[in-house]
Amino acid sequence: MKKYTTPVFLGLLVFLEATYFGASYLQSEVDYDGQLSIELTHALDNVADPVFTSRGSVDIKSLRTGFADIDQEDLSPEDAAKIAALKNGIYRLRAEVSSGAGKKKTFLTFVDGCSLYESALSDILTVSLDHAGHPVAISMSTTKGVCDGSEISKKDLQSFNTTVLISHMEQAPIPDTSAYIQKLEREKEARERGETKDTRSFFAKYWMYIVPVVIFVLISSAANPEAAAGNGGGR
Repeated sequence: MKKYTTPVFLGLLVFLEATYFGASYLQSEVDYDGQLSIELTHALDNVADPVFTSRGSVDIKSLRTGFADIDQEDLSPEDAAKIAALKNGIYRLRAEVSSGAGKKKTFLTFVDGCSLYESALSDILTVSLDHAGHPVAISMSTTKGVCDGSEISKKDLQSFNTTVLISHMEQAPIPDTSAYIQKLEREKEARERGETKDTRSFFAKYWMYIVPVVIFVLISSAANPEAAAGNGGGR
């Protein structure tokens, strides 16, 4: 028996250390005010397999405050005309996200071409983060949700007016188990002192005694149908 004492102890120690450092790493990722770099490319042709061209970049300096440095290229007259022609199609945006640790993820989002056109290229990029601060989605929306056929001048289609929002995952509420346990203890002490009255009905109080008797009677009747019939005939 003694020869297993040391390995078991060492195994428990390793498990506790792994748990501690794992929790510390997760906490550091949550608390760390990280940065993200996003390269944006977009498709201006309303075809099944479009070609994505450079649109610009977004450097998020602080995941806590959402402060971002946005650098986007001005649109050429040809690209502005393509966006105007997307009023009956969709505008596709591809975002390649690079974290401080060097990890990269690519997300694809789209909006109606008419909403982008009628909003005069005013769009909103929402970066969704998980509990550890890692990006899980990037979605695009426009300041105009419903198209009404408005015409936009060419000077309003020269550059994007982009707003970046950071969406953090909300932590679920933690149940207050200590308060619930204290409440149960107070109720138990009150019952022992006779301070609380049992307002339940007769069946609610003694159902555990009534149900077995009913089941026994039903089983007895099913097992002896002739006796039950004979008793009925005698009556």
